[in-house]
This record gives sequence, C-alpha cells and structure tokens, in this order.
Amino acid sequence: MLCDRCGKNPAVIHKIININGNKQEFHLCEECARQEKDVSINDPFSIHAVLSSLLDMGMETPIKFEKLEALKCDVCGSSFGQFKKTGLLGCSNCYREYRDRIVPLLKRIHGNTQHGGKIPRRKGGFLRQQREIEQLKRQLENAVKAEEYEKAAELRDRIRELSK
Repeated sequence: MLCDRCGKNPAVIHKIININGNKQEFHLCEECARQEKDVSINDPFSIHAVLSSLLDMGMETPIKFEKLEALKCDVCGSSFGQFKKTGLLGCSNCYREYRDRIVPLLKRIHGNTQHGGKIPRRKGGFLRQQREIEQLKRQLENAVKAEEYEKAAELRDRIRELSK
C-alpha cells in the first residue's frame, strides 16, 4: 500500500481518526508521517518497536543494523533490516533465507513453531491421542537427557498404553 499523501513510498504508519462517529483512515510513509504533528514515529509501544525489541531479545549482543541490511533475499531483494523495521517479509523465499533468525522469534512469541489448531470434540479423539503421544515423547527425551530414568520409564509406559 502506498502513502496517501505522496503516493510514492510504501505506507508504514496507519492513522485512524474518529470524529463524531465518522472514521477516517490515513496511510502514510515514514517521511510524510514525520511531518504530521500528532504522529510519533519513535513510539516505544508501536508494533515495529515491539517486534524489533523481540528480535534483539535473548541475544548476548544485539544484531547490528548494518549487518541486517547486508542480509538480502535472493528472490525479492528485501533485507532483514527491512523486516525488522516493518515486520513484513518480502516473499515466501524470505522465510527460508531468514529461517535461523525467524524461528527463535516465533518460539518466543507463540511458544512453538508449528500451528496447533483446535480439534473437534466429537471426532478428534484420535488426533488428541496422537498429540498427547508426541508431547510425551518430547518429555521422554528431556527426561533421558536429564538422566531422570524413573520418570522416563513412567513416560515410556504411558506412551505404550496410549499407542495400543
């Protein structure tokens, strides 16, 4: 979507004004938004600021902006720095290009990298059972790694019981 004011640059700020029940939407590029008196580009709670802070969270040294601009997608040419600024990827190939940086972000935000979805109560017994077995297998792996063999034996028995 292009800026409503200049019509040249992509819109990054979406401003909604409600006057007497009359709703007006404006889509502005960064340059035009800076000219607005009541729009703050550097809002610490904007979605861009939150996403940017999540990208840097949990790293010993934050990623330098210069390095992010150097990471470019082979297909669309968008950089990881642009993703960090806007929260938008350029194409489906960007997911493959930036996988090592996006996966930890998804885990922090959603707790997982696979969509779980909902299962219907009446017909989802088998799926629910399969998910429980998968979860128990992950717990079993963790128990073995932590050398908690009694817990691992209980989990193994539970997996066998559910698999029958």
